[in-house]
Amino acid sequence: MRILVTGGAGFLGSSLVEFLVEHGHDVIVLDNLWRGQKDNLEAVSGDITFIEADACSPTSYQHIVEPSTIDLVYHFAAVNGTKWFHEEPRLVMDVNLNSTLQSLEFAEKNNCRYVFASSPEAFGESEIMPLGADESAVFTAAHHHQRHAYGASKYLGELAVHHAARKGLDVRIVRPFNGYGPRLLGDAYGQVVSMMIQSALKKGVIRVHGDGSQTRSLTYIDDLVRGIVFAGTFDDLSGMSFNLGSDEEISMLNLAERIGQLVEEQTGQSINIQFESGHPGDSKRRLPHLMEAETHLQWKAQISLDEGLLQTLRAMV
Repeated sequence: MRILVTGGAGFLGSSLVEFLVEHGHDVIVLDNLWRGQKDNLEAVSGDITFIEADACSPTSYQHIVEPSTIDLVYHFAAVNGTKWFHEEPRLVMDVNLNSTLQSLEFAEKNNCRYVFASSPEAFGESEIMPLGADESAVFTAAHHHQRHAYGASKYLGELAVHHAARKGLDVRIVRPFNGYGPRLLGDAYGQVVSMMIQSALKKGVIRVHGDGSQTRSLTYIDDLVRGIVFAGTFDDLSGMSFNLGSDEEISMLNLAERIGQLVEEQTGQSINIQFESGHPGDSKRRLPHLMEAETHLQWKAQISLDEGLLQTLRAMV
């Protein structure tokens, strides 16, 4: 297949690109390298067509040679990272919405199958668990905080995708639940697992928000990529949404303890856990509804948290 991956130099996108190339697909990556890193693609053994351009701009897609021969679009270009949601909400909305609309328009013009990378954040602060079936999204009043700049942009992205489905485009939605693994950014604008590991390695400290009782279902990158590939390549799935996540919940305090223990075992370094205030609107619990993925993709997360954390740590040491 000839496949376009927007945001293909990022954590999730580059891991997907690597898998697709290794399995013989012709892959075009569209990424402006604002958060993605070209180094992420250097490990890929195979030919990639790389286009350094903004997925929000319609002119970026004009650089794609023979666009009518593209079979599949994986749309992963987005601004993620909780600090961005609060500090630059308009940027988050701008990038996430416009990149989705432009990539979707490209798929419609060229009749490409389209896979949209959404998020459990599209359900806002829903307390229904497992999350991500057919329940309503819950967003607080806008004056409370800015966090939902991200979740609402993903919700609107899903609306646009379903509108395209009603017009006849073959579309699918995937919602990765807290993916982690090598290449995940661990700076202040990154995600929790790599942030904890990086802080432990550099400072000997792991910071936990609040009392650490909030839970997540962490999913190793190899499991996510496998589910994403299935969602894009299996037939007769148009209009369907798939939550891709582990059914193992862990509190953030427990996660910090396990990462601290792993770092101590691997490096001999003593690790301290410190508590600090969290971000407004942070979800108390997140456990994925997995029936659709298990039934239609025959997919289930296979890599244990301990194994995944160890692989991630070894890549960062």
